[in-house]
Amino acid sequence: MFWTQVRPSDEADTRRNLNMVELPDTAMLEASVLHVLNEGLGFRKSSERGACMLGDGRHIPMMSYSLIEYVMGLDLSDCVLLELGGGYSTDFWSRRVKSVLTLETDEQWAASLKKLNLANTEIRAVAIDALADSVSRLDRTFDGIVIDPNTNRYRCAKAALGRLKPGGFIILDNSEWYPNTTALLRAADLIQVDFLDFRPLRWYRCASSIFLHRDFRAKPRETRLPLPPIGGKDIAAVNDWDAITD
Repeated sequence: MFWTQVRPSDEADTRRNLNMVELPDTAMLEASVLHVLNEGLGFRKSSERGACMLGDGRHIPMMSYSLIEYVMGLDLSDCVLLELGGGYSTDFWSRRVKSVLTLETDEQWAASLKKLNLANTEIRAVAIDALADSVSRLDRTFDGIVIDPNTNRYRCAKAALGRLKPGGFIILDNSEWYPNTTALLRAADLIQVDFLDFRPLRWYRCASSIFLHRDFRAKPRETRLPLPPIGGKDIAAVNDWDAITD
């Protein structure tokens, strides 16, 4: 159903029309925002099913919606990813990157992830107090590193810096809770970009941050970046203000 503003020529007659709904502007705007959040971004479906997903059922990380949409617009087909702390996010990343190595501190959860048989994905169970050391001992580097484990994230970030390729990125979830960790990553000359937004299964807004190596170059998945947002309006094809001129 679509809603729009109508200025009736006969207000009394319009109110008598059984097919007409009268709403104040604020109620219409609030209803539209809730529709985008619940149906487009999947907040209702995630809450009902206890799993993080968009309105179309695709699994997503429990991270800020704005970060998720930004990542969805990137071409990460050549990205080798290290994920610290797995979950539905592992499915999300496996569909977008070249390969995923997930280090998970919950042995049972790691076993459950392995049963999904996700493409191009390796799941390793790691002791919670050994996660940072396990990262340091890895014999390879990564284009992207996601830091979202249930343990000390400062130590994990410090170890991750030594495993990051030039031109890569690090994602730190709930970054507003980790000021020492964000300061560490900035001190390593990474560019911090914060995405503050709602997320699945949470009633409060949170921050997810991406830290970009100075040589990072965004590669659009399609012909443009950003993609039109979920619940947004796409006028690019008729936008004269974006016309290429001499």
